[in-house]
Amino acid sequence: MAPAARADGSTADRAPRVSVVVPLYNGARWIEETLTSIADQTVPDLEVIVVDDGSDDDGRERARAHAVSPRVLEQSHLGVAVARNRGLAEARGEFVAFLDQDDLWHPTHVERALAWLDDHPGERIVFLRERTFAAADEQERLTRLDAGVGGWAGLLVGSDDTLAELVAAHDATGSDRVERHDLESLLRGPVSTTTSFVAAPDLLRLAGGFAPHALAMDDYWLLVNVSRLQPIPHLDQPTVFYRVHLGATSRTTKLGLPFLSSAVALRLGGGLVDIPTGLAGGLDGSLHRHLLRELFGSPEFRDRRFRGAVGHLAALLWPPDGRRRERRRAGLAARFPRLRDTVRSLRRAH
Repeated sequence: MAPAARADGSTADRAPRVSVVVPLYNGARWIEETLTSIADQTVPDLEVIVVDDGSDDDGRERARAHAVSPRVLEQSHLGVAVARNRGLAEARGEFVAFLDQDDLWHPTHVERALAWLDDHPGERIVFLRERTFAAADEQERLTRLDAGVGGWAGLLVGSDDTLAELVAAHDATGSDRVERHDLESLLRGPVSTTTSFVAAPDLLRLAGGFAPHALAMDDYWLLVNVSRLQPIPHLDQPTVFYRVHLGATSRTTKLGLPFLSSAVALRLGGGLVDIPTGLAGGLDGSLHRHLLRELFGSPEFRDRRFRGAVGHLAALLWPPDGRRRERRRAGLAARFPRLRDTVRSLRRAH
């Protein structure tokens, strides 16, 4: 970044308009193309901070050699939330954005976010929309691993020149529609991904930063707290490419118990909504229900203690009966899998 000239002819570092934080952990496979999507942004003057979270591949070296010239910080393996928080602490920009090592941006992503923020000076955060994509040669393996994940990707692309293919094939026009998410909306489930927002760093710091204790949901806890301070605007501008791949940490089969446990803590902790409101239920969303069904269908549901844990969560999240009928059916299906398969076959036949 070139230094800005002072009136006396000397120079001083000029704060960048936007700092981009990229947490990196064994992401050598993707990091170069991810950084290229930053380099291709139509807005100049971006500070790029890569925080390596104790990788044991050559991702750090690939990042340092990239033309975008990122500042690479290193730490022991402490998790993505700590890496994001370190990048947030180091960011010098007026705004900050986060791009995961395996995701990509359309070249106009930062430009559109800044244009909206400049037109709405009272706002300090804005989301843009994402499109899911996957490598075409991974789809079959994704489906075998998790049928829901296999069908999640909306765009299938080749493994080479992925960014160029996505930009060429994707209609990023969007519309002028703006949706606003308040606290109640956030309690019903995540509204987008970490790589989709641009925000004032002080807002994220005031909200407590990313939550290291919330595995795969550190950004969700942060945004719940942001929504306590102000509603979060969400533009109908699809400029984020979210990669679905075999190593993704947010696979729904692993997210069920942590997410539903977090939902109980957020709802019944007494800090976000009052206890009677939390106990009354009705603050669930489609993701809560989907994850509960995932737990019902998991191999672990055959274990009595696991079924008991799921039952306790369901009782707290869906009072008064905790979806008892569904749990009973799922319990029978888990204990008598042949009966379950027979019932499914009969349903398909009719």
